[in-house]
Amino acid sequence: MGLYASILTFFITLFMGIPVGICLGITGVVGVLFMGQPMIVVAQRMFTGLDSFPLMAIPFFILAGEIMNSGQITDRLIRFADLIVGRIRGALAHANIIASMFFGGITGSAAADTSSIGAMLIPAMIKQGYDPAFTAAVTASSSLQGPIIPPSILAVIYGATMGESIGALFAAGIPIGILFGVSDMIVVVSQAKRRNFPKTILNLTWREKLEVIGQALLALIMPVIILGGMFTGVFTPTEAAAVSVGYAFFISLFVIRTITLKEMPKVLYNAALTTASIFLLLATARLFGMVLTNYQVPQLVEKAIIGVAGNSKVAVILIINAILLLVGCFMDPGAAIIMLAPTLVPLAKAVGMHSIQFGMLMITNLTLGLITPPVGLCLFIASDLAGLPMEKVARALVPFLLIHIVVVLAVSFFPDFSLFVPRLLKYA
Repeated sequence: MGLYASILTFFITLFMGIPVGICLGITGVVGVLFMGQPMIVVAQRMFTGLDSFPLMAIPFFILAGEIMNSGQITDRLIRFADLIVGRIRGALAHANIIASMFFGGITGSAAADTSSIGAMLIPAMIKQGYDPAFTAAVTASSSLQGPIIPPSILAVIYGATMGESIGALFAAGIPIGILFGVSDMIVVVSQAKRRNFPKTILNLTWREKLEVIGQALLALIMPVIILGGMFTGVFTPTEAAAVSVGYAFFISLFVIRTITLKEMPKVLYNAALTTASIFLLLATARLFGMVLTNYQVPQLVEKAIIGVAGNSKVAVILIINAILLLVGCFMDPGAAIIMLAPTLVPLAKAVGMHSIQFGMLMITNLTLGLITPPVGLCLFIASDLAGLPMEKVARALVPFLLIHIVVVLAVSFFPDFSLFVPRLLKYA
């Protein structure tokens, strides 16, 4: 009875439009009441859900990204990307994708990527003659590199939840994030000639080109510092996040000089809001996860999957992918990882999948929900920036979504996509 009441509460609150973090909290409270536990269990479980040293990296990475974004770094990255691909047909679309790749290596956020790059490139692409729906679609799709390319907040959450090496997950995210970007570019190339996408001719002197490169490299050095320090063992992921804040502050305030001390309170406020929303999700997801565990939902899910798939490794992996894709359409990826990873990781290991590989499978699957209805955050942001109905942009996203699913399947069935770099760095 308690399980049914909890599930019913979750879906009712979700379809009422209540934020997912609060939905999970209300559902957890209902579950605890039906379990006959004292209400202090709610506070205890939510606190222990956040009592993890690796999770301290999240606010630091968010703050570093907020500082760099407020320092107008987006324009510098776009100019650098345009310099690389300016003479290719569909240059601005390719620049959009490459800029997202760079931006993801700084912020780790798909929503920030869509907002910042979209605000600049969507109007510019439409002005050059690109179809508005395609413009919004490529912006939303390319932003998915943010949660995959390190520093990835989702990788930190998965690592903290499953006790997995965050450095290994960061290493695994590099080739997969690039693969996501390349797949977006394949879609652009396939449509460029048919749609007669324009080229961008930059008449820059060598001095101006070097200036563009230099300005971009100041930002791109930050992920190099983060990853280099972690992979060489100089500092932990949490320490790396703190170092990234110091670098972002120094560069933005004293070198590039694009922000001032007067703007810092606003930057800190925005970072605090983002951190609070993520941590609320993490805390309430832990509470909800406890309720599911108490009612033995993980065991029921495992039995159901094995009952359908039998002894077929391929069938088990395909069913897990389908579950994650469906959950990603309705739930925040971070909360979904906390709730589902403890259930699905043992099942994945049983069919021979490495925990790092499965972590990337979870992250890539769940991030696709950011561009799919009904709650695709990046889809809504891109639609709003382009001034188009969400349905029209969703249709334009179909080719990008399909090729991303192909990438996810490659991650699922070819371990080297996820494990080559971690093995190279002696993580796995």
